[in-house]
Amino acid sequence: MRDVLDSLVRWADAGTRVATATVVQTERSAPRDAGAMLAVSERGEVVGSVTGGCVEPAVLEEARAVLAGGEARLHTYGIADEEAFDVGLPCGGTVHIFVDELDPFVAAELARAVADERSVARVVPVSGPHAGAERLVFADEPAGDETVRVAQELMASGETALVRVGDEDVFVDSFAPRPNMYVFGAVDHAAALAAIGRFLGYRVTVCDARAKFVTRERFPVADDLVVDWPDRFLERSPVDERTVICVLTHDHKFDVPLLKLALGTNAGYIGAMGSRRTSDERAERLRAEGVADEELARIHAPIGLGIGARTPQEVAVAIAAQLVQVTRARKTELVRAASR
Repeated sequence: MRDVLDSLVRWADAGTRVATATVVQTERSAPRDAGAMLAVSERGEVVGSVTGGCVEPAVLEEARAVLAGGEARLHTYGIADEEAFDVGLPCGGTVHIFVDELDPFVAAELARAVADERSVARVVPVSGPHAGAERLVFADEPAGDETVRVAQELMASGETALVRVGDEDVFVDSFAPRPNMYVFGAVDHAAALAAIGRFLGYRVTVCDARAKFVTRERFPVADDLVVDWPDRFLERSPVDERTVICVLTHDHKFDVPLLKLALGTNAGYIGAMGSRRTSDERAERLRAEGVADEELARIHAPIGLGIGARTPQEVAVAIAAQLVQVTRARKTELVRAASR
């Protein structure tokens, strides 16, 4: 929805009625993830996409039916569905698409929240008597009913999912500010990691105690450059479940206090560079500082997936791949927990 939000607000401001078709769930292979949206105005204008083209003609007809006065509806296109062969879903997956009329007030409020970088979720029942009655839930609002609780849990990790709440299927579309990636150690690997971190959608901060290495020339794409002792910087920095902490200093005087502090946070990913021997020595030093083995297990060391990476760019790819692996696994667990 984020991709088409500007158009939705512009149409709503002009008093134009709009129908939206949102991917609320996918199974097996699918062209777009949950949250992808196609919008149709009453003047026939179209923005966005739900499958990259293969079921768009059928979805357009559903949207036009809603604009003609029809009720909100949940439609499924999949390889087992005869209609899917007619509209053409060649990828072999299944997509569940909810079509309803846009609430202009919700669109305007959502746009303001996104512009202000407030964590917010668009919550839409897609089954039951309240289907289509969308509303917004904010991360900082008081705990309310079960829907608010579930939405806030998903929002904390920036996840979008279809969940079961009571007797209703509810779609929670999270909009959160970019998560933080803290990269410690202004080494060549950090420059490559900063670039791929930005590409993955993180707000990247590079921190090192050595001022001559923390320069814009060396880190042109980093959002923030900080000259400070790593543990001192982390102590005053915001950390949540989406935060990524990458320790590339491989120097015990920096690593040990930094990792000890990091393990006291709820950061979603903590990784530390170094050979296996360096990692083992660092673990012993952390144990001597009172860190338990179950806490040490949170550290990905040596950092990154074992793909034989050698160059800084290859190492950055290995770290990025591990980040995707860890965050996707956490998303699956989170969605399961929220649905219980």
